Amino acid sequence: LHLEHLGIEPDVVVGDLWAEAKAAALREHGASVYVGDHTGDVRGARTAQAYAVAVATGPCDERELREAGADVVLPDLTAFPAWLTGHHRP
Repeated sequence: LHLEHLGIEPDVVVGDLWAEAKAAALREHGASVYVGDHTGDVRGARTAQAYAVAVATGPCDERELREAGADVVLPDLTAFPAWLTGHHRP
């Protein structure tokens, strides 16, 4: 529902994975960046050796996300496009 509301078409949807178990799907699909709002999302990204982008709009606050190992914490998803543009700049 969130993706539809934001007008984002996902490349793939994978369910039933939690925390570190997400790493298998991230690797399978060649993800180098993973965005989530929970410490489990950060752990999944770190396990897959993907860049962990966290948004502080879910159940975990900025401190929790940073302590879990997030590479960057954004206030919400509206900050993501600008961050991604800067992240991919040579």
